Amino acid sequence: MFRVDPQLNCLAVLDDESHVIGVLRSLDILRRGTEGFFDELLGLRSCTEIMDHRPLVFDASSSLRNMSKAVINLNDRQLVDGFFVTESDRYIGSGRMTDLIKAVAEQRITTAQYANPLTLLPGNVPIDEKIQADLESDVRFVVAYFDLDNFKAFNDVYGYRAGDAVIQLTEKIISQAIDHVHDFLGHVGGDDFVEVFKSIDWESRVQQALDNFDEAVRTHFSEAHRKAGGVVTKNRQGLDVFHPIVSLSAGLVKVEAGEFGSHAEISQRLVDGKKLAKQTAGSSYFVDRRQ
Repeated sequence: MFRVDPQLNCLAVLDDESHVIGVLRSLDILRRGTEGFFDELLGLRSCTEIMDHRPLVFDASSSLRNMSKAVINLNDRQLVDGFFVTESDRYIGSGRMTDLIKAVAEQRITTAQYANPLTLLPGNVPIDEKIQADLESDVRFVVAYFDLDNFKAFNDVYGYRAGDAVIQLTEKIISQAIDHVHDFLGHVGGDDFVEVFKSIDWESRVQQALDNFDEAVRTHFSEAHRKAGGVVTKNRQGLDVFHPIVSLSAGLVKVEAGEFGSHAEISQRLVDGKKLAKQTAGSSYFVDRRQ
């Protein structure tokens, strides 16, 4: 096959269940093919004896971000190989490294153009594009809209730099709770974040984020405010108003295939869900299960 097709750089070696177990490189095979008695010695033996046991394999659901991280550590020979793609651990095809590099470059340009400057997460445009793409793919997913409670009062007392630190903390907490292979996190702006879940344990991940936030955010308050459970600010009438410690609320929408026509329809449901979550004291979430 390598002799017939000069454009063929590598071949995946599969076991009986179509699992990728190795890679055969054209440069290696053709070079060894020029050695004396190659066919006589190896012609009837298994190709597993001369394959590389460390092929680059990605699941079909892998994000470009995770794929690009894997590429960074490759040597020159592996870059020539390309990569193999699996679904449920079974081989479904291969890809060229040049195409992957181009796709990563294009994504980074788009992300940089619309990224939130504070967290560097994708902003409104990439978020809308992600949700719309998933809608058109007719797959099930869940969208979560996170928002901070009592954040303005915190800013008024501690200043905007302290507020920025809490926003960055929020990004860190949510990011730690997601599956970076299947899920997507974006920063709408201010203290609002949107996450697209493909992971099946999405509800426990949301609860984990809320619990971790409640614990971590307290370190951004003084000891006096922690003991008091919040801060006091003046309202427009000059009266003291108590505001509890900042908490995290989320409105979630479960999206079934064909249920919504556009990301705008989901956005309105998210806003409604977030408002309902905020009616509960402390960090909480509300799942819109309407069909």
